[in-house]
Amino acid sequence: MRGSLVERLRRCGRSNCACASDPQKRHGGKFLTVQLDGHTHALHVRPEDEPKVRLAIDAYGELWKIINGLTECELSDLRREARERRRSRRQRRG
Repeated sequence: MRGSLVERLRRCGRSNCACASDPQKRHGGKFLTVQLDGHTHALHVRPEDEPKVRLAIDAYGELWKIINGLTECELSDLRREARERRRSRRQRRG
């Protein structure tokens, strides 16, 4: 899954809670943030779901490593083919 897991501190909204008057006492929570169609979406992640979300984010990163490796191979092949074409043209001329 493409996205980031971030910690946010926020007020709960209850006027009698310590977080209402003291920024140091704000409540923490993990959020998954994802950009889709130019908009950032945030979803609260419960503590028991955090490992599953982290695994999905890590799997996405691993997939991109594989895609980048394939891209490097394809680019290398294209460069090699271009060099071979240049060499064969020079040999025909010479």
